[in-house]
Amino acid sequence: MRRRDFIKVLGCAAAVGTWPVGAESAGETRLGRVLQNMKRDYEKLARPTEVQRTDYVSRLVRLREHAVRLQTDTWKAIDAEIKQHPAPADSDAKVLASRLIGAWASPRHDYLYRADGTWTMLPAEVGATHGTWRIEGNQYFDSVATDPPGKSQYTIILISKRDFVFADQSDIFYETRLK
Repeated sequence: MRRRDFIKVLGCAAAVGTWPVGAESAGETRLGRVLQNMKRDYEKLARPTEVQRTDYVSRLVRLREHAVRLQTDTWKAIDAEIKQHPAPADSDAKVLASRLIGAWASPRHDYLYRADGTWTMLPAEVGATHGTWRIEGNQYFDSVATDPPGKSQYTIILISKRDFVFADQSDIFYETRLK
């Protein structure tokens, strides 16, 4: 099983049973309006710069965190919007890789990405899940040191000082930098 599959399972488990049934909650309605306003404002930009795209995606990530805390379904619409705004295909891989180096927290595990292109699930101890990673343009590749090796490819949405957001064909994954 790919290590990202664990995150999907956790996300599905969190989605079960606590949201209001039937009519939307007031929080969900408000978050939906905020999302629509953010989308409208971003769409007004004729040619958004990379700084504007990064800022927009970062604000969407914060809105998603709020939707998850309120236990609304709005996070699904936010995910769909985030996925529409990947990093440019011609992104500087060296810049993105330098931003990724360090410790990150996902909903399920913490990870350490090293400059030598290796990663380890934290705590880094003998036998900890580990592998390699690399970036080409806006594509993030990782492999897990298993037999046979597990290999995955993702599209990078955002790597900032705070957030690492990437997607495969069906899901979006979120990691937050550990301090």
